[in-house]
Amino acid sequence: MPRNVFLFSFLLFSIFTFSQSKVLINNNLDVVEDALKRKKMIDVVSHFILEKSLKNEDLTIVNPDNKLETWLFLDELRKLQNSKVFSTNYMLMYEVTSAEASNKNNFTIHLNCYYEDKEIKNSVAKIEIILQEINNKYLVSTAIKNNLPRWKSKTIENYNFYFEKEIDEKKLRDFIAKNNQLSLNLKEQKIPTKIYCVDDIYKAYELFGIAYKRDYSPNNFFLGIESATDNNQSTMIVATKKGMLDDFSFGSLWKARITEKYPQKNLYVPVLEGYSYINDGHPFYKWEQIWIHFKNAYSVSQKTDWLSLYGTKQNFSLSSTPLYIENLINAMIIKTIEKEKGFSGVLELLNCGKFDGENQDNYFKTLENVSGITKANFNEKIDKLITSEDLSK
Repeated sequence: MPRNVFLFSFLLFSIFTFSQSKVLINNNLDVVEDALKRKKMIDVVSHFILEKSLKNEDLTIVNPDNKLETWLFLDELRKLQNSKVFSTNYMLMYEVTSAEASNKNNFTIHLNCYYEDKEIKNSVAKIEIILQEINNKYLVSTAIKNNLPRWKSKTIENYNFYFEKEIDEKKLRDFIAKNNQLSLNLKEQKIPTKIYCVDDIYKAYELFGIAYKRDYSPNNFFLGIESATDNNQSTMIVATKKGMLDDFSFGSLWKARITEKYPQKNLYVPVLEGYSYINDGHPFYKWEQIWIHFKNAYSVSQKTDWLSLYGTKQNFSLSSTPLYIENLINAMIIKTIEKEKGFSGVLELLNCGKFDGENQDNYFKTLENVSGITKANFNEKIDKLITSEDLSK
């Protein structure tokens, strides 16, 4: 059934406000004739767009279909709403511009997200969501169903990959192997997983229903991995330069999986980065290259006080592609911990708390527990680890 398109004039019926942001609803919202249904639709759209106090899983108006994609949509929307420029300088507004009805129970709603500066309306993004009436209740989801049919797909094991450009199956299987190994390390079951392979985070969010004007995206980096997971399914956006997994980074996958499982405030970044180092997960250097940089910076003939150096965040590489001494030291330490105590020891050290260059008490307490390394024997142990790493080359 072809869609009927309903355009609205810009007379405002009402304004729904949560904190600073607002949704402006048009007077001619005639997608449905029933006034009560119209009001319910307006209420649900406003609640979905503006309610920031609830966790995604507690937002009961989210449609179970494509639930995780909708969670990722909401995460991105909240990043935009909470970005510094829109939380301090300008008020974000959302204006319903048009709606389409595919049938009496299914609607696609289009909004313009904008801010005003000196009475000039500046568009930030075009937003598209799907509203579906089920058992007299309106549920909201990302517009991915509208946009995905033109994409290719491939199923391997419990993974569904979606992509615009053909991808070598070997690369898909390499991704699966790395992700499955992380699941094993984290003692998580294999679950159905959707992977959206894109060449830009922008592309993914256009697919999901947020089409940014490029200057306004809250993302500083447009390559990497973002994910959402519940008890029985997972969804990931994997953004690489060509969208074909050619330059897929294990480090991005590792960080996405870890930050999904553990609160970021608990994570000790030098261990997080160190594990990336030893698994060739750094975006610019392999582990062998990192080791060469390290050896060039710290001469064997010159005794180094590693304990005094630790916490200073000394960079032993280029300023544009920094490598920090704390990350390198922890890379060597966790190689030994994983070998001797298994991955649980790595996770214990990883979760010792936030890195603080001036107060390392929690770190050294946990380090002693999982490795026997203390402040008293730190320099001796690190020298032995360096020698051992040299011998393995």
